[in-house]
Formats: sequence, structure tokens, C-alpha cells
Amino acid sequence: MMTKTDKHQYFFEVEVNRTTGRKGLLAAKDVKGDIEIATASEFTGGIPDIWAPEHLFLGSICSGFMTAYLGAAEKKEIAIGKLSCSAIGQINLYDNHLEFTTINLYPRIFIDDESNLEIANELLLSAYNHCIVANSVKSMLINHGEVLVEKLTTN
Repeated sequence: MMTKTDKHQYFFEVEVNRTTGRKGLLAAKDVKGDIEIATASEFTGGIPDIWAPEHLFLGSICSGFMTAYLGAAEKKEIAIGKLSCSAIGQINLYDNHLEFTTINLYPRIFIDDESNLEIANELLLSAYNHCIVANSVKSMLINHGEVLVEKLTTN
């Protein structure tokens, strides 16, 4: 559950409950639906085909970037066609434990007006700087963003 306490402080709350073995359900009081999670199949005892904490971590960075970019574009009144963002996280043994050491972020933003190309590219940095999740990551986060021009089609 997210609680707003003042202008610059927010609290989000989630809960995971084990269901069986190394599986569980992730839930939040203010969100509909649960997410089934398990140990990643790459690790001993891991389960394939189920979301793992590592997927959710990278997904959080991608979705945080997307929402930050869309918010910045809205303020600048730039129309965004498609937006996709993928991430590749590298996990290494560091100081006797595994951790994400490098994360490559690949946002692709499509705009239909070439005259907005410069500002749309500037928004890549703005979104990165204003992404709460990215600002909370200690791993090296490398942003490979690109803005492309593509005419919007209307049905």
C-alpha cells in the first residue's frame, strides 16, 4: 500500500506469502491481482517459467524509466508513439555474495514529429535522472536510449 505522508515522502508496501516449495504470491493492498514468484531457474532449486525477484528488479527499472519518460514528455507536450524498454542485468560474485553489478537499459522511444527529436533525446537523461528506481540502484546502470521518428497511424 502506498501512503503519502508529505510532499516528499511516500511509502509503498508489498507482501509475499509462500505457497509451496520455493514459490509464493506477491501482493499489494492497493493493487489488484497477485504475481506468482519463485527462485530463478538459474539457481539451485529454481523453478522455470515463473517470475523471479531478478526479473521483477529489472522490470521495476524498465517500468520506472517508462513512467518517468512519459511524465517528462507530457510536461513538454511531446507526443510519444511507441515506447519499449528492455534491460539486461549482469550478476557476479562480489565480496562473497551475488549481486547485480551492471545493468544495461535499452529504452526505445518513437515520436512522429522530427522537430521534437532534440528535446525527446534530452528527455532520455531527464527520465533517467528522475526515475526513482534507477536512483535507488547501486549497480552500474548504463542507459542505451534512442529516440526514433515514426509517423503515427490513425485508424
